[in-house]
Amino acid sequence: MSNLPGFIRELNSGDLQKIWRAAGGHPGRLLIRILWETGMQLREAVALKIEDINLDAGTIRIVATEESSIRRGKGRAITGKRKRDERWISIPPVLYYPLCRACHGRDATEFLCYCRHPHAPLSSRTLECFLKQLGARLNLESLSSTHLRDTFILYNLRNGIPAEALQEHLGYRNRQPLKRYMRYLGLHDKAPHSPTRHLEKRRA
Repeated sequence: MSNLPGFIRELNSGDLQKIWRAAGGHPGRLLIRILWETGMQLREAVALKIEDINLDAGTIRIVATEESSIRRGKGRAITGKRKRDERWISIPPVLYYPLCRACHGRDATEFLCYCRHPHAPLSSRTLECFLKQLGARLNLESLSSTHLRDTFILYNLRNGIPAEALQEHLGYRNRQPLKRYMRYLGLHDKAPHSPTRHLEKRRA
């Protein structure tokens, strides 16, 4: 059932802790943590470079879809709903020190996480395959990066983050992609009255 298109899956804190421990030693371990702490898409996360992490400002730059594609060696135009503009998001407090360690003493042009060479990114397929393997080991059927994103979105909606703030954070052009999550939680799509900075105040 979890492989069906549109299926929403939320992982609990115990699941996430098991994933984190089981991923120890893998070059994409930090990226896995970034996925569930920020809600980034996998292709955005693997394209992150050291220069995108601004520890002084406490922000992460997520490059536009075209730039992300070029960085990952795809080199093809992406249009329609999958296209995203460049945006900046706040670094969640729980990621600050892991990112400090990951960035320390490294060249700005290197990829944040890599497999064989710091100027060659870890591939999305490699990380998805690793997540699937982790899922099999941990009895989390067909685990994928989408489930980490689902978990992030549901956590924030459930804890009162306005849909408009979440839309901006995730790079959506409108709130339509969030509606299925709101239906899942039994929420109504109301116009927000809170500033988008609410998301940055999410507790660690």
